[in-house]
Amino acid sequence: MIPTSLTALILTWNEEQNIGRTLSCLGWLEKIVIIDSGSTDRTLDIITTYPNANVYYRKFDTHAHQWNYGINLCKSKWILSLDADYLLTDAFIDEIKTLINKDDNAAYYAAFEFYVSGKPVGKNNTKPRPVLFQKNQCTYYDEGHTQRLLINGSTGLFKNRILHDDRKPLTRWVTNQAAYSSKEADMLDSTSNEKLSFIFKLRKTKIFAPFLIFIYCLFIQGLIFKGWRGWHYTLQRTIAEMLICLRLTEKKLNK
Repeated sequence: MIPTSLTALILTWNEEQNIGRTLSCLGWLEKIVIIDSGSTDRTLDIITTYPNANVYYRKFDTHAHQWNYGINLCKSKWILSLDADYLLTDAFIDEIKTLINKDDNAAYYAAFEFYVSGKPVGKNNTKPRPVLFQKNQCTYYDEGHTQRLLINGSTGLFKNRILHDDRKPLTRWVTNQAAYSSKEADMLDSTSNEKLSFIFKLRKTKIFAPFLIFIYCLFIQGLIFKGWRGWHYTLQRTIAEMLICLRLTEKKLNK
């Protein structure tokens, strides 16, 4: 175990399909801080079976506020920020232990390997995100439907990948995307084009993003050769983009 130098931080809300598998990868840690926003399924019951997991309740307002609340509860120098559907391989865990002993950077980014129904889907369109960072050099801020980490220092990149294996039911995914698309549309609508990245500008056109993401996932990323898992991932990403376009179109019609 790593005594006090590292704490894992996880946010939960009705994650009974995922949280047990995630916590099973973290038995080598002395402490895990979990910020729950009111789970009504078996999430909390499952967490209690892991003696190194500590649950704190906070009513959800924004992702950044939830994460920063959790950071303040962590007493360690390093924080491992994980979603409730992330799985760590032995190679990734060994790399963590090496990196926190080197102390070279303020934060480290990790890329992901996506799984659908427990099997790898192959390539995906997600960018690496910072998952390991020094507490006194980083803080979260909100951007659209999600959060970003403000890093005051140099960064590195993990050689190994985190496995992303979300097994929540489709109805939950649709509910989440409905909320995410609303926040993303609000951000895009209130931000001038000069401050937006190329991808965000495409979304703001309200036309091109769904078509391009469909083509990118299915053909450029080659998911057409991954069978139903590739089709499932492509549909999810396309529908997510369509919801954002619908939100933006609705805003324009109501002006």
